[in-house]
Amino acid sequence: MTSIVELFPKSRKLAYDSRQQLSQVQNSLLHPSELFLSLDELSNQLDLMESLSQRETPVQREMWKRKILELREDGRSIRRQGEHYDRMVSSGLRQQRERDELLSRR
Repeated sequence: MTSIVELFPKSRKLAYDSRQQLSQVQNSLLHPSELFLSLDELSNQLDLMESLSQRETPVQREMWKRKILELREDGRSIRRQGEHYDRMVSSGLRQQRERDELLSRR
């Protein structure tokens, strides 16, 4: 079975990679769905870490709780930024299609 000590660095790397993917999404180098898949994986790992933290001593449990919360908040922030960017791009594409459709009717 995987330990929380083994999962934590992997989760931190996944959060870092997600931040990098957000940058790629914003530069139109990556589709937002790829970012959201990574964020879902991060969330799953953090859920697993929370359940594993119950096996730790109370002091250790509190420490892990804070670390998990920090990573979870980072993941939420990345997701919000990705969703915002995705909405902006989708809105721009929709407006462009509508504009092209109206111009073609002339």
